[in-house]
Amino acid sequence: MHLKVVVVLLAVGTLTGLFVAASPARAIASIAMDPPQFHPFYYIPGEQIRFTVSILNTDPRTYDFLVAWDDGATRTNWSGDAFDDVTIAAPQLSIVETFSLPPGIPDGDYYFLEVHDQNWIENNGSGLTYDRQQFSIRTWTLNLEMDRRAYLPGDTVTIIWSVNLIRDGSLAPAGYGQLWVNDFPNGNALINPNPHLFPESAGKFSFQLLGSIPTNRFVNAVAWFNSTASNADRFAYNTAFSPVDGLRMIVNALSGTYEPGAVVTVDVSAKVTDFPPNPANPGAANVEVDITVTDQTTGRAVPQYGALNLLTDQHGNLKHVFQLNTTIADGTPFLVQAAGVANNAVTAMGSDTFLVNSRAGMILVLSFDKSQYLSGDTATMTAAVSGTTGTITYIYEARDGGTGNLLDRTTSASNRYQYLIPTTFDGSLTFSATADDGQGNRRTDARNFNVLLGILTVNLDRSEYSGGDTITAVYALTRNPAVMPTPTYYYEIIDTSRIPNVLVRSGVATAATVSYQVPGVPATQYTFRITASEAGRSIQGSAIATVVSGVLLSISFDKPSYNPGDTMRIAYELRPRGLTALPANFLFLIAMPGAPYKTVQTTASAGELTYTVPAGMNDGDLYVQVLEAYTGASTIEVVHIGGLNPFAADVGGVPAISVVLLLLVVFLFILMLVLWRRTMGGMAPMAPGERPAAPRPPPPSTATPGPAPMSVTCKSCGSAIEITTSKRPIEVMCPSCGETQMVQ
Repeated sequence: MHLKVVVVLLAVGTLTGLFVAASPARAIASIAMDPPQFHPFYYIPGEQIRFTVSILNTDPRTYDFLVAWDDGATRTNWSGDAFDDVTIAAPQLSIVETFSLPPGIPDGDYYFLEVHDQNWIENNGSGLTYDRQQFSIRTWTLNLEMDRRAYLPGDTVTIIWSVNLIRDGSLAPAGYGQLWVNDFPNGNALINPNPHLFPESAGKFSFQLLGSIPTNRFVNAVAWFNSTASNADRFAYNTAFSPVDGLRMIVNALSGTYEPGAVVTVDVSAKVTDFPPNPANPGAANVEVDITVTDQTTGRAVPQYGALNLLTDQHGNLKHVFQLNTTIADGTPFLVQAAGVANNAVTAMGSDTFLVNSRAGMILVLSFDKSQYLSGDTATMTAAVSGTTGTITYIYEARDGGTGNLLDRTTSASNRYQYLIPTTFDGSLTFSATADDGQGNRRTDARNFNVLLGILTVNLDRSEYSGGDTITAVYALTRNPAVMPTPTYYYEIIDTSRIPNVLVRSGVATAATVSYQVPGVPATQYTFRITASEAGRSIQGSAIATVVSGVLLSISFDKPSYNPGDTMRIAYELRPRGLTALPANFLFLIAMPGAPYKTVQTTASAGELTYTVPAGMNDGDLYVQVLEAYTGASTIEVVHIGGLNPFAADVGGVPAISVVLLLLVVFLFILMLVLWRRTMGGMAPMAPGERPAAPRPPPPSTATPGPAPMSVTCKSCGSAIEITTSKRPIEVMCPSCGETQMVQ
């Protein structure tokens, strides 16, 4: 019976044209659409839609697909016969298709991607519908916003709009726009005429709120922008919403007390809100503010402290600064009031107080005899006070920092406080001091300490080891005598290279050292943990040793100094340590401060690297870092960039200055030898047993003829000087000593 009814309905729908689309049948084929390319929700004209149709193995394999408009009143097939009798070939269970939306397709929200039986198109839209996916098309979007988050009565409201193409963000062409502005919830028009018509795709519109508008209303703006005034195929819509609130004032004197003659700063903020104001509320711009400062002992305003007709800035803030008289009596209270008026429509007032005190500059500083305390220590605290001449009373407290429990309170005239920490206390301990000068000034400061039962230090004779090495741990406990006087020491040697950790050895330590010989194949890390324990109290200390490992990198340079543009030749060598093995290839990074780095790939563990000093590099001693990335080995050396002092250079590894000094000494030695030879006249050494010759008689005062008619005797050495000329007077030179003399 039901099947007959369905057949009759199908026939009637086909003949009369009233049955335009069948409801989806059972879920045989299903559609999945890829998201839009240019917008999170909307497809645009000209965009290619990509979709996937999936089936089960037992489902039919041939279908008709359609892209259609269907708003319930009209139906348009936009894909035509493009997807008539699409077959999903076996053994595939899905097919991916694409369809390019026509550039002229209208905007709308009632577009569907449909899957029908294979005869749907042939039967002019009758048959079975398996799945439908609805989607929307837009060409542009409308952005609508007001210039403020909230408004006061009488404010000027500016509404800004922009219509942008979804594809590229450019402005849409001119069209037909309407802007409606009403209050909410009453719906009263706030502009005239309402709506405001505009043809441009970007612009702004301003109007003034009435000063009498209630502060429980909202400004509600609604805008449309269509391609044409009627039958538009392109459209966009948006709304904007802002409250109308009252005015509130915040007044804050930056300090609670000031000294006579001090400069007082008062912060004033005008806020748009109907509730008690806070800094997060929107600020009210251009609020006219009158500030009055009143001496509360007389009830009279001090005109020179106040100000009239100040205006808040765009954020609703202003600062008022004034100087107090130097003759104000101590303890004088003042009231600061700020009266604000906005648009001659709404008013508000805020206030704050401050006290004048000649000791307002009082400072309290705490200092302690230690930065770390142990159970049983006596803590000494010193309170230093400045900025007052009054008599100081001190109130000291010691509290458990974990629970806040009061451990001690002392009131004293002394600025020095001592507290004996109980031997049973460890953990957080807070000391505080309050100083009161009796003139209305009080300062408090505090400091927290972490009290320890004691400190157990553990040191190893080596931080690295190889297989078979013996590691010795030396431990020492520092504590007060009354704390754990005779503790028992337990030791644990733990393999911490694995998770979970493995206990290797443990026991009671009977000496101040604990030794352990690691096996031939050791773990990569051992932790030596010592625990001192007595009567329910314990203290721990530990130290870690690791197996010899890693890689050492050594480098050297071909020159001690370089100029910008020079190429460094860097000799390198990688040496593995312990069980570490070198990788098959290496990646070196060479860097200098402020210069580009260089990377070098190689398979050699030793060799030469090059690096060109950049032009314009700073002069001086600069470091060069070489890092090998795969092993983590790195080193830094210093080289000189720029001109080098010649005396600072090396000659064969010896400083040049040393070479110069050595050559100077050799030269002086040779010079002295030559002078000595000239002075001694060429004397030869005597034979053994030879007596020195008798001294020569002194030469005559004038030259006399020698043994021959043509010779004279030298006045210096007595040797004969042969004369081959009869010319007189004549100057002659002795061939033996080189002295000259005149012969008459």
